[in-house]
Amino acid sequence: MNNLVKKIYWRLPIPQRLKTKISQKRYERIIRKEEIQDANGSVDITYNRDLNHDYSKYVLEQHGIKSKDYRAFINHNDNHTDIHLAAYYLTQYHPNDQNDQWWGKGTTEWNNVNQAMPQFIGHYQPRKPGELGYYDLRLKEVFRGQIDLAKNYGITMFCFYYYWFDGERLLERPLNMFLENQDLDIQFCYCWANENWTKRFNGTDEGVLVKITETKENYELFIDTVLRDFKDNRYYRINGKPVISVYRPSLMPEPQKVLEAWRGKAKELLGTELYIIAVQERDITINWTAAGFDAETEFQPKQIQHSCKEITREMQPIRRDFGGHIFDYKHLVENKIYDLKENKVKKVYPAVMPMWDNSARRNYRGLIFHGSTPELYKRWLEDVVDKVCSNTSLDEKLVFINAWNEWGEGAYLEPDDYFGYAYLQATYEAIENRRNQR
Repeated sequence: MNNLVKKIYWRLPIPQRLKTKISQKRYERIIRKEEIQDANGSVDITYNRDLNHDYSKYVLEQHGIKSKDYRAFINHNDNHTDIHLAAYYLTQYHPNDQNDQWWGKGTTEWNNVNQAMPQFIGHYQPRKPGELGYYDLRLKEVFRGQIDLAKNYGITMFCFYYYWFDGERLLERPLNMFLENQDLDIQFCYCWANENWTKRFNGTDEGVLVKITETKENYELFIDTVLRDFKDNRYYRINGKPVISVYRPSLMPEPQKVLEAWRGKAKELLGTELYIIAVQERDITINWTAAGFDAETEFQPKQIQHSCKEITREMQPIRRDFGGHIFDYKHLVENKIYDLKENKVKKVYPAVMPMWDNSARRNYRGLIFHGSTPELYKRWLEDVVDKVCSNTSLDEKLVFINAWNEWGEGAYLEPDDYFGYAYLQATYEAIENRRNQR
C-alpha cells in the first residue's frame, strides 16, 4: 500500500524539485524521531525465547565461517574485452581533517563497517575485508593492489566519486595521489557527487556539514576544477570526449545552460567537448538527454527498490523496533525486476549491484537486499552485458557496477573474508561467457 501511495505521489502534477524537497522534509522528521528514541539508550528486543536462542547461536557460530561459494584467488592471464565495466569507487578510507572534526580523530568508513551487527538470523554482518584488509588509501601500495585485482577480473575502470563544494574539495588525497602516479595504470572517470554533505550521507538536508550553492553560476564553476584531469591519458573517453557523470542531475539549475558552459570551457582548453551522463534518480522520470545530457545511467538500487519483493516480516528481525526494509535479491534477479521498460526508449547505460546492505551505516534502519550470491549477480551482469552489446543506440558497451568498495553500504567487489574472490570471479566469468559466445 505504501509503495502505491508513493507512486501516485511522484506522478502528481507538482514541480519535481518541490516534490523532492517535500520528500526530504518528511524523511528528516522520521530521522529526528528515531534519533530521539536512540537517545534513550534502550534496545527493544523481540521477546521470543526460541528466536533469541537461535539468534545467539547464529552470531556465535559466525567466527571464521566461509560461504559455500567461497573462491580463492585465480590469476587470469587473458582478460581482454571490449566490454567496459566501470566500478564506482569511494575515497573515504583515510583519516582527514573533516572527518576528525565531525566524527572524531581517525574516523574513516571502516568505523561504520566494523561495528555492524546482524539484524536477523542469516544476516551477513559485519562485513570483514579479505586480502586488502582495513586499508588506508594514503598508501600507494593499496591503490596498486586494488588496480591489479580489478584488471585481473575484468574491471576496466574506476568511476571515482568527486566531492566539490563551492570550491572546496573533500576526500581528495587518494585521488590526488592516483593522478600523480601514472604507473597506477587503470582507466578512470568522475562522478560528481553534487549534493550536500550531511551527517547521514543520505541526500537530505538534515545536519548539513558542507553545502553546494544551487545556482547556475556556481555549477558552471565546478568544471574548472576537473578539466585539467581530463588531459590524463588514463581518463576514459567516449567518441574522443572525456566522460563525466552527475549524481543528482535534478539539483542542477538550468541544466542546458550549465552543460553548454561546461562544453564550451572543455572545447577551449582540451579542443574537444565532453560526454556528460546523468545518473538516474529514484522516482524522477525526466528525460535527461532532452535536457542536454549525452546519456543516462542507472544507479542500483535506486530504480528498482520500490518494485522489489519485500521480505522484512519473513526474516523476523531480532529488534522489535526494526525500522529498515529487507528485499529479496533472488526474486529481483530471477524475475528481472531490473529490466525497466522506460529505459528501453532512452539512451541509458545499465548498472548492477553485487550486493546491497547499508545497515553498517543505518543500523536497524538499514536497506538490505538479502540472499545475494555470486551466481545470481553473475546472471544479472550477463543479462545486461548482452543487452548492451545488442543496443545500437548506445555509444559504448558500458556497464556501471555499484560498487568497487562501498563497504558501508554492503556493495563491493573487493574480496572479503566470507566470499573470498567469488564476486570478482563471477564478474570475470560473465565477461568470459560473452566472449565465448561470439
